[in-house]
Amino acid sequence: MRYLFLELHKQKKLFQVVKFGVVGALCAALDMFLFILLFEYLHLNYLVANFSSTCLAILLNYFISKKWVFRSGKYSNKVELAVFVSFSLVGLLLNQGLIWLFVEHSLLDPKLGKLLAIVLVAIFNFITKKAFVFKG
Repeated sequence: MRYLFLELHKQKKLFQVVKFGVVGALCAALDMFLFILLFEYLHLNYLVANFSSTCLAILLNYFISKKWVFRSGKYSNKVELAVFVSFSLVGLLLNQGLIWLFVEHSLLDPKLGKLLAIVLVAIFNFITKKAFVFKG
């Protein structure tokens, strides 16, 4: 019986990671679309475009994660949102720093730098959201 419980628990965790990945891919696609729109077509500086597109993607991610990926939060809605926003701001700073590093020091195209930053910050986002914001 214990083995069955452990197997179900592992499957639930795997399903949660898959759902997080689906939400992340959706938000990353929106983030990239907005970034390209702002950077390529409206000719904003790549860091301004990144900041704007990432903020909108963070908001969408919060609402979808709250409803579909994780169970209810560990805290009241106000505290949960504040903790989510706090970790998201750290993620945003990491994202900004990484894209700057990739573009200015690795001489990558801003779109490729943005994509790499999204992938790296996604790992940070999953760990912090799961550990500190939402219930497992």
